[in-house]
Amino acid sequence: MRRVVIMLLGSLSLSAMAATGSWSDTRHGVTLQNRGVMMSSAALAATNSAPVRQRTSATITSISWKVELLGARPAGLQVQLCNTQNHCVALDAEGGMTKSFYGQAAISPLRFVYFVPGAGALNTPLRVVSNQVIVNYQ
Repeated sequence: MRRVVIMLLGSLSLSAMAATGSWSDTRHGVTLQNRGVMMSSAALAATNSAPVRQRTSATITSISWKVELLGARPAGLQVQLCNTQNHCVALDAEGGMTKSFYGQAAISPLRFVYFVPGAGALNTPLRVVSNQVIVNYQ
């Protein structure tokens, strides 16, 4: 019986070490007026008081994102989500989830990058109302 209790306590401490969590951030978006110009959002990051800041070895398991546009999506719009190591993932919708950053540092800030190919002014400027990420980590 004592051996079972010791094994249970050991497995509990391993579970605590592998604890999971999440952080989220939302920022105002960008206004893109011309084709052929790449614009980056402000950095989205965990707050200084977020528990992930105390777990510098925490790694990403998945990221959910949401982009809110004001008006219609311009033809050819390309949106990417990037981290500070220039690892970028193309986003094909205005919201979703990706595991493409799996295993990377959970405290790394993220940015959205917007681009409409071509040249000249957009008929209606692209206005991104907000950018949001939810980073799940272990």
